[in-house]
Amino acid sequence: MEVSEVELVAEHKQRILSIVAHGTVTTSGWKNPRLIPYVYITPPADGIYDFDFVADAPDSPALQVLLPISAGEEWQDFPPDLIGVRVHASTNSVEKKLDEAKAAKVLTAEAYS
Repeated sequence: MEVSEVELVAEHKQRILSIVAHGTVTTSGWKNPRLIPYVYITPPADGIYDFDFVADAPDSPALQVLLPISAGEEWQDFPPDLIGVRVHASTNSVEKKLDEAKAAKVLTAEAYS
């Protein structure tokens, strides 16, 4: 599995971050694609939070073909120090940062909460 793109949409007022990862698999039959957040004892120093992009492998013979796959996650009450996310697949990873305007809104929302 490979991740090719990560999309982030932040709803600052309700503190929800929608994360969508798009990628490819090399055979047919993959099911249940999902993003699994890393569990941190201490928040990452760089403000980049990690997720694994996984799916259930085919359980029967499959066609050898490149196919698109996507998974999404809604992160409720995301941390105020969030700078971006890094999504890991089995063959690569992609990092996506919130743009400067969105990061400023996160700080502003925190200051007035």
